Amino acid sequence: MFMHGWRCRRRPFHALVPVAAPPANPTSPSKHLNHLLRSCKDVRSLLQLHSRMLVLGSLTDDATRILLLNSYSSFHRSDAALAVFNTSPNPSMALWNSMIRCYTRTGEHKKAVEFYYGMLRRGLEPDKYTFTFASKACAGAFDLETGDMIRQEVARRGLLGDVFIATGLVDMYSKLGMVMTAHELFESMAETDAVSWNAMIAEWPSSRSFGAFYKDAGGRAIHGFLTRRCHLPAVANGLIDTYCKCGSTGIARKIFDRMSSGKDDVTWGTMICGYVFNGYYADALVLFDDLKSEDIKLNQVAVVSALSAASETGDLEKGVSIHNYATEKGVDSDISVKTMLLTMHAKCGDLEKAMSLFDGIKERDVVAWSAMISAFVQANHPTDALVLYQEMQMAGLMPNQVTIVSLLPACADLSELKLGKSIHCHALKSNIHLDVSVGTALVAMYAQCGSFTSAHSLFDNMEHKDIVTWNALINGYAQVGEAGKALEFFNRLRLAGHCPDPGTMVGALPSCALLNALEIGACLHGLVIKNSFNSDLHVKNATIDMYAKCGDLPSAEFLFLETKSHEDVISWNTMFAGYMYDGRATEAISAFRLMRAENMKPNLISLISILPAAAFLAALREGSALHSYIIKIGFVSQVLVGNCLIDMYTKCGRLNNARDFFNQMDQKDTVSWNVMLAGYAIHGHGESAISLFLQMKDTFVKPDSVSFLGVLSACRHAGLVAEGKKFFESMMTEHHLEPNVEHYACMVDLLGRAGQLGEAWSLIQRMPMTPDAGVWGALLGACRMHSDVAMGEIALDHLVKLEPQSVAHYVVLSNIYAQVGRWTDVRRMRSAINHTGMNKTPGCSWVDIRNTIHAFSVGDQSHPRYDKMRDIWNDLREKMEKMGYVPDTSSVMHNVEEEEKESFLSTHSERLAICFALLSTEPGTTIQIVKNLRVCGDCHTVFKFVSEIANREIIVRDSSRFHHFCNGICSCKDYW
Repeated sequence: MFMHGWRCRRRPFHALVPVAAPPANPTSPSKHLNHLLRSCKDVRSLLQLHSRMLVLGSLTDDATRILLLNSYSSFHRSDAALAVFNTSPNPSMALWNSMIRCYTRTGEHKKAVEFYYGMLRRGLEPDKYTFTFASKACAGAFDLETGDMIRQEVARRGLLGDVFIATGLVDMYSKLGMVMTAHELFESMAETDAVSWNAMIAEWPSSRSFGAFYKDAGGRAIHGFLTRRCHLPAVANGLIDTYCKCGSTGIARKIFDRMSSGKDDVTWGTMICGYVFNGYYADALVLFDDLKSEDIKLNQVAVVSALSAASETGDLEKGVSIHNYATEKGVDSDISVKTMLLTMHAKCGDLEKAMSLFDGIKERDVVAWSAMISAFVQANHPTDALVLYQEMQMAGLMPNQVTIVSLLPACADLSELKLGKSIHCHALKSNIHLDVSVGTALVAMYAQCGSFTSAHSLFDNMEHKDIVTWNALINGYAQVGEAGKALEFFNRLRLAGHCPDPGTMVGALPSCALLNALEIGACLHGLVIKNSFNSDLHVKNATIDMYAKCGDLPSAEFLFLETKSHEDVISWNTMFAGYMYDGRATEAISAFRLMRAENMKPNLISLISILPAAAFLAALREGSALHSYIIKIGFVSQVLVGNCLIDMYTKCGRLNNARDFFNQMDQKDTVSWNVMLAGYAIHGHGESAISLFLQMKDTFVKPDSVSFLGVLSACRHAGLVAEGKKFFESMMTEHHLEPNVEHYACMVDLLGRAGQLGEAWSLIQRMPMTPDAGVWGALLGACRMHSDVAMGEIALDHLVKLEPQSVAHYVVLSNIYAQVGRWTDVRRMRSAINHTGMNKTPGCSWVDIRNTIHAFSVGDQSHPRYDKMRDIWNDLREKMEKMGYVPDTSSVMHNVEEEEKESFLSTHSERLAICFALLSTEPGTTIQIVKNLRVCGDCHTVFKFVSEIANREIIVRDSSRFHHFCNGICSCKDYW
């Protein structure tokens, strides 16, 4: 976890409910009770006070019940409020009104309406407060029918002239979208005040028909009616708010500017808020600076809006300046300001300061908790977000819609499906309205956790869906590798008449990459251009990634070069990944050099993308230079970077460097240990791998399936059969991990190499899953080592079905036939290869000479120094033959004379590489060669001779492992 110290702040009762001094007036118990209730800072202390009141028998009248009920209402605990209500044998009208109001405050509007009807059924006569609270409940519940009934009852009683009741009805009709009805009611009012005007104006933008309404004659009439009264601040402020919420900030600003002398703090706050609402953050900050030069009282709306603008632009310095000014003006103590301040610090990357500010808020409401939870999630600290949610529950606060929407991505990030379901259930039980935002967050959570049945069920039952809801399913399928389903839903989205947005394309384009569907990807690129999405950074990078992974690197490069900018490090990272995906590590390193030449600073992703390129090429100098650069820019302490450095040094043949760095790492995760284990395995250091694995357990790091794959691989390369069997067994019995097909392939290889082919065959027969090509290939390789023709034929039979186009398996069986002298079968194998038209993957080797990679392919004579390389080979061959070298031509599949086979062996890529390295380096220099395939038996023998003749250490990394040749001996001890 990023943070620490999040603990439940448990306090004794006397700390939760301070012992109050005796009331100044002993005959006024309600004042004393009010004092006690105000001292309750959370639900837990309120519940304890409630318990005390019950024990003391002080909850005996409705006046006391109303005080307690209202306190529960302020904490959004309608369940506890209802319990208080139910203790009254004959509830008064005031108690009924308080309960209806409680439900409206907690957003449970339908319950409030039901309570209103319950009151009528009891024969009680509503008063002015009942009508006002009930009309507000109707607005929240979208219950126009009940609202009309309330209006009729009010008219019947002659109460429409009451400004309090009439204002409530105007507000209700405005919120229900009945703007003309609200206007008529407003016009009929004999008396109006600022609250009436705000009710008339404030909710127009929330009406879906406002845009159309404004365009018609009635709308223009109301606009004219109101603008003629712009001298009234309430009217002007309402108009500014209305136009801003409709996106017409230009008109709003004209009204603002026309108010030469009537601007008050509400006017300024509304205009600044309007700019932020429409994304004009720079204009909002400029206007706030203008406000500072005016002799106007500063209010919370202006400060909160300005802080929001600073957070959205990432301007921490500006945000701090706004806060300092608010402190100077005494407007920093409001909880809304404190909440936005912590949000601003979090969005600007200062999460520790945000946490400190959160801790400093004494009376935290659900908005403050939700803001801090959201900050953790956005900063990619989902575990801390969930811990904080638990603390929020312990404090007795119930989550709202914002909390739920913030929490669900944390569950998705951690694949906490069970917790996500419990939050869903809690939302349903708490009657939290599952609007589009909550529904979409739930669909995304279920999809990312792989529970598509639940995701589909929610999606299909959602009354209102927007494009983000569709994107949640499309991206969910793409993230779990279900590319076909993602594209299917993309097509369904378009058939349903929806237009995709950039978020849709970010899910659809990677799906094309997964399916290698270049044609579909190109069509989607056309759609991106048509809809002008190509300026969106995420879409652009998804398009580059799609082309690169579909094998069309020229298009990816063209798009990258056409659109790259100095601010866009992600595009560079996408190109690095594209080059590596296509096996073009040299181009990846060249691109990284260009990036640095253009003064572009790499980020963490850049480094973990480019280090594998150095590892792939075994380019030690490049890798070491990258290590130095990483130290310089301060990323060396990052665990991800450290793991890549360990991998780079092991694959560059520097196992000691890798272990030294591993030992120096302050923080290690399971991957760190696994990478080091894999390094020992490919170098054949079985004992060291076992020692490291035991050390891992001693330091209480839990091995995973990859850890076991590493130690088993080390055992097979070192021939440690007994140890390998023990680890394989302990994987299931001690660690309760089920071996996968890779673990079985490793064991088959281990047993087969040791000559225990019968036991290897028995293990294959007992496998709980279908053996794959890796398992049968391991058995075939063991048959080659021990010349077992019968079992080799069985293995090939299975391999032909699994990988019909692979020629390598035929070559291995042909070599087995040659070993036992079955030349007729050798010719049959050659004929089968020629008949099917299969081609063996050409061998390729490369060597790093003074930070330049030189590559050679089999039979390549194009190198400008080839003649000198051939002379070196002839000289070496002459010396080797005197030492007893006899070429092993059994692996040559061509039907030619023995002399031609020997000539063919001499042009193997690794021999060309060794000759070039001897020609290009000083005597005594270590030579390191990388080959894309397994080194052949004859070349392995040649390298042993060359290491002795040239007195050089030669390191060869093939597709299977490392071979360290020195003084005529190989580190593998010919066990490979």
